[in-house]
Amino acid sequence: MNPSATLKSPTCCLLTPPGVGAIAVIAVRGAQCESLVRSCVSRPSGEWPNALQPGRLYFGIFADGKELIDEVIVCPLTDGDGKTIGVDISAHGGIRVVERILMALTSRGAELIEADDCNTGVQCRIESDAHRRMLRCTTRRSVMFLMAQAELLPAAYAKIIDQANAGMVDEARVELKAILDRSTRAHFLHTPARIAVVGPPNAGKSSLVNALADQQHVIVTDIEGTTRDWVTVPAVIDGIEVTLVDTAGTRETHDDLERAAIQRGRSESTESDVILAVFDGSTDLRANSLLADEKTILVLNKSDLGITKKCRASIRNISNKQKIAPDAIHTSAKRGDGIDALRKMISTQLGLERINDDFPTEFEPERLQIMSELYRVNRNSGTSLATQMRDILGLG
Repeated sequence: MNPSATLKSPTCCLLTPPGVGAIAVIAVRGAQCESLVRSCVSRPSGEWPNALQPGRLYFGIFADGKELIDEVIVCPLTDGDGKTIGVDISAHGGIRVVERILMALTSRGAELIEADDCNTGVQCRIESDAHRRMLRCTTRRSVMFLMAQAELLPAAYAKIIDQANAGMVDEARVELKAILDRSTRAHFLHTPARIAVVGPPNAGKSSLVNALADQQHVIVTDIEGTTRDWVTVPAVIDGIEVTLVDTAGTRETHDDLERAAIQRGRSESTESDVILAVFDGSTDLRANSLLADEKTILVLNKSDLGITKKCRASIRNISNKQKIAPDAIHTSAKRGDGIDALRKMISTQLGLERINDDFPTEFEPERLQIMSELYRVNRNSGTSLATQMRDILGLG
């Protein structure tokens, strides 16, 4: 804590993930927050107005003494009476710029706090949780979903509580069950799904990973066994961040290092949410080489070289024996063919369509577990259901 800070001192914190975005947002809250910002930010166009107008943005230069740190945008936050309760400063997202701005604010008496402790004026626990999750979102869809849930979910829970208090237990349970059923995939918003990419050497796994990620993350060569250990690569599927895991090619080998890498790849595929079993469709396919279960998507890569009839027949045999989808996705990582279809298949396999902005969905895993237990045990007592839900939601 800043030794010059007091209980009435303003606070400051970084609201955006450090070093991730091009823009960083720094929150200044508490007593004298406006005068603190005025002391650090000068306006090239003239003096500051006597009162900052809500909803208006102000351009300025943030400086620490004679040191010019960055050009910034200042956004005042006001309460219902028009009183300034906070100021957001938008600056360039470079780590050093953010550090210097926070240092300047704390040197003037502000207390540096964590973003989770920042007072945004939010009263509802669900809304507060949604804002906290937004700080770590990496995609627009995730942010839009949480913004929607900050409004939809409290209203939906309030309706269930009212129904339970009125003795409409069956109706309340139906509403709660609908929320629980929709919420089984919401954890992918903050814990990215893991997608293991497995298959024999030289099937184009690494090229496929690069194509799905839209970037050249993994080294690609024609030499078998180039990937000696699993490599994680971030990607976005249907607007949600996922983690692609490129594994070592599966084959018989006397190389201890490669054999260990293959085993680790098998372990990774077992723990993953989806498995992409990738094969070179232009060559023959051996049925016993497939690591498959119900979460497997078969991918015949190198379709630009043509898919052999023998390969198609092998896929049908493997699918029948191992109870996986009979159709394989044909892709050419080199040309980009079939990549969009593969993304859609991955989204379907993960159930990402259940993450819907239009319907109330529980996004906090711990609260989802508690609500599921409430649904299970409260079959007859509406009063008990309503009371426990109010306690969980912090409604008193």
